[in-house]
Amino acid sequence: MEKLNEIEKVTKAIKEKILNHTGYIRVITHHDTDGLSSGGILAKMLMRTNKLFHLTVVEHLSKEVIEKLAKENEVNRPLFIFADMGSGQIEDIIKHDFNAIILDHHPPVVKDSFVNENIIQLNPHIFGIDGAREITASGVCYLVAREFGYYDLSVLAIAGIIGDMQYNPLLGLNKFIVNEAREYRYIKIISDIIYNIYNVEIYKAIAYCTKPYIPELASEVKAFKFLKEIGIDPNKKELDEADRKKLLSAIIFKYPKIENLIIDRYLIEHKVKDAFLLSEMLNAVGRNGLFAVGIGICLEDDECIKIGNEVLWEYKKNLVNELKNVKLKKLNNIYYFEGKKGMIGVIASILVEDKPVIGYHIEGDIAKFSARGNKELVNRGLNLSVAMAVAKEFGGNGGGHNVASGAVVPKDKVKEFLKRVDEIIGEQLSK
Repeated sequence: MEKLNEIEKVTKAIKEKILNHTGYIRVITHHDTDGLSSGGILAKMLMRTNKLFHLTVVEHLSKEVIEKLAKENEVNRPLFIFADMGSGQIEDIIKHDFNAIILDHHPPVVKDSFVNENIIQLNPHIFGIDGAREITASGVCYLVAREFGYYDLSVLAIAGIIGDMQYNPLLGLNKFIVNEAREYRYIKIISDIIYNIYNVEIYKAIAYCTKPYIPELASEVKAFKFLKEIGIDPNKKELDEADRKKLLSAIIFKYPKIENLIIDRYLIEHKVKDAFLLSEMLNAVGRNGLFAVGIGICLEDDECIKIGNEVLWEYKKNLVNELKNVKLKKLNNIYYFEGKKGMIGVIASILVEDKPVIGYHIEGDIAKFSARGNKELVNRGLNLSVAMAVAKEFGGNGGGHNVASGAVVPKDKVKEFLKRVDEIIGEQLSK
């Protein structure tokens, strides 16, 4: 890639900063799939370079979190590495005089890589690269890891690409990372029908598939019966080419509205053999607050992988049940619903079609929102980051990417906030 030379000037400086730091390193990363993948990459990289580090996973890099880190900074003066966050909070990081590396893909407040003598940030937007479509945070972390020669960590970046829904199609640096993984033989790509879950009986894989979500097959009994009717053994774990074609034809015939059934499936050099399965597993443990398990899965710990499989199955069952019960409400330009913590973002992404979908849940005195669009809506002008940032007008905060974003507002402001977001999105889509 033409911009890789510019990026490598920054990754080289980051490598030197890490190697020259003699104290311990403080890694802070996000709790979603991309954040956990980022944490896994950084953990493996720092372990291999014999660096002492302490890794923490957080939901948001809030002012409260930064204040706690500032107290650590006063005592120990560590090197902070912020992954999948930091570019939007850089003013607070500067204010507290952190010695820091920021590895983020969200739009930056400061559009310089060398912020000051103590802070370096690697952010794709600085180089004119779209962090919502062309690279994830784990991809950014991988660009640093490859500076050390750790090309095998590309498989964790690929899990992050899938988790942040940047794989269909692969663009820019995402494509570069996947191609590099292929070149070094850390990944094998095969064309397959999308199930979300692999290495289980095919009827279970279909019953709990959420991308695409087929309501008529969203139970083990219905999926088992469907496979029997079309002459496929429901207990098979892998389908041969003939059975794949048979299944695909049957789904297209019975459910013609279902799209994107064929994907490139990534078989990776990792104990979790499938990148889609790894991504789903990290998503499930992250949403259940099992952050250490997520990092352990990245590090290929057998017990963590076992727990991850169990949590994923339970999560999938709960998710399918939630999808059956979700009640979408409609404003002029958005759909919205109230759901459960840990479910609203993924449900919104599954349900989005012609309008953005916003899910929220109440937690104490606040309401937390997850908004999702798709590439067609973004091409029409949708920018959910801008829309959700209006939360500031209601005593909250919000932001993210154009296609996926979040917000927090007081719970008594939910209706007013949704109405204002609806107006903003209407303006965006009418341009």
